[in-house]
Amino acid sequence: MKQGIEFFLKRLKNYYQVNVVETRAARFSRREMDQAAKQEAQHLAKALSRNRDFLVVLDMTGREMSSEELASFLKKRQEMGINSFCFLVGGAYGVTEEIKRRANLILSLSKMTFTHEMARLILAEQLYRAASINAGSPYHH
Repeated sequence: MKQGIEFFLKRLKNYYQVNVVETRAARFSRREMDQAAKQEAQHLAKALSRNRDFLVVLDMTGREMSSEELASFLKKRQEMGINSFCFLVGGAYGVTEEIKRRANLILSLSKMTFTHEMARLILAEQLYRAASINAGSPYHH
């Protein structure tokens, strides 16, 4: 998965400047999931405090889009002058409601649950696909 993520991020850099920021995962037992989610939220909030981008939080309760809809959504935001997006993939405990409230968009990749590594791979590929669609590239067909 790591190689796949790197592959698509490298290709995405042909269209956009890409920065990946990772925060520390909380380490708690299964019984302490709420505490772990709160700790991860603190790490995320600190990372986001420096960031004034259009925040997209990935969450299974979010809005689902086709590849074409995502491409159109991003293109419309860029036409509105939004040129910097922050896509947040939560850890094993998801993201807190506080983080979701800060989001400009809550996006779902699927109704299924994925590991955060798989979500990162799918997101990287879909962002590359959206960029390809908007550029008229044959990648999307």
